[in-house]
Amino acid sequence: MILAGILFPVFAHAKQAGLRAACISNYKQLSAATGLYNSDYDDFYMPVNHQPASEPNSRNDRTWVQLVLPYVRDFSVFRCPADTSERPRPDSTFDQDLVPGDSYSRFYTASLRSNVAYNYLYLSPVVRSGNLWRAAPRSTTDIANPSRTIVYVDSVWSRDEIGRPVGGGNWLVVPPCRYSAEGGQRIDTFVGSTSMNSQVFVPDDRIGWSSEPESRAVYGGAWPWHFGHMTVAYADGSVANLTPGHLASGCEVRENWGGQINSPATYLWDLR
Repeated sequence: MILAGILFPVFAHAKQAGLRAACISNYKQLSAATGLYNSDYDDFYMPVNHQPASEPNSRNDRTWVQLVLPYVRDFSVFRCPADTSERPRPDSTFDQDLVPGDSYSRFYTASLRSNVAYNYLYLSPVVRSGNLWRAAPRSTTDIANPSRTIVYVDSVWSRDEIGRPVGGGNWLVVPPCRYSAEGGQRIDTFVGSTSMNSQVFVPDDRIGWSSEPESRAVYGGAWPWHFGHMTVAYADGSVANLTPGHLASGCEVRENWGGQINSPATYLWDLR
């Protein structure tokens, strides 16, 4: 019994280390696939959705996950091996998703629960203009420091009443900060403007990071599945494991993006 008590934590740690290694491998595959997508589309990133804010469904919409999926050909790449929570099956809306000539359309509902979340508010913001929502994918050439700019991060869909992760992942992540002060002006870094009235699309009204530890928005949708760390892919294709604290570096985290980017050199989300 004593030996079992000693070995059990060792085996558990080894198992978790294996899951983390598998997750890192998934991210490396996805980074390579994203590079291929960029090459095919004049170095631009994927639009986050085709119809993000007008009653989208699998017949009129595609997610960024579905756009990259043909380059990896394996939907399991988008699922964290450490996440064993229940989520919609890829074929859960097969009848609705059956689109002639499009073998990936059936993944629409499942793609929304991807454990790989996209830094879309910087790489592909969706901004409202009048009654229309316009996607504005950025180019790889817009990124000043690819080795320090997040593209993807581990995510969670929601939390239960005691804070446990449920429902799989979330295809989008929200950065901890939005505004910076430059030259005496307040800049909206999502759209690169001094205007403070830009309305951007966010999933489920997830505006900024929540200060409530049990909130599903506590890290903007990101989630530390691996020993308190999250797998992250940068724009240069490199992959790392970071803590939530690392994700908030250079940012004064407050509710509703109330904090300011106070160190652009260490802030990992912005392209500048």
